Amino acid sequence: MASLRNLRQKDLIKAGITASVPIRVTENGWPAGKNPVANIERSFEQQTKILETIIRKICNLRHELNISHYELFGLRDADSSKEELFHQYGIMRDDYSPKPAYFTFRNLINELSV
Repeated sequence: MASLRNLRQKDLIKAGITASVPIRVTENGWPAGKNPVANIERSFEQQTKILETIIRKICNLRHELNISHYELFGLRDADSSKEELFHQYGIMRDDYSPKPAYFTFRNLINELSV
């Protein structure tokens, strides 16, 4: 992930922050739903695949870049009845019923937790 490497190897150094200070990846997520600008649908399957890819990459870089935490942006949708993706960041619907990404996220926690 180029953005995390840039952060650690360039931006934080410029700011005088040493590599001993851990990085916390926060408010990360990938919504499902319709992009109202591009008019492209993001499926539950895409949400699941992309979240898994991102989480695995962050996990693989945790020692190299001193990443201490990962935080998912939204456990629950803001409003599952609205088709726009900005309302559907969650891995659960607004009634707390799980989407496919929920089960993948749960399995990743079990697999990758240290």
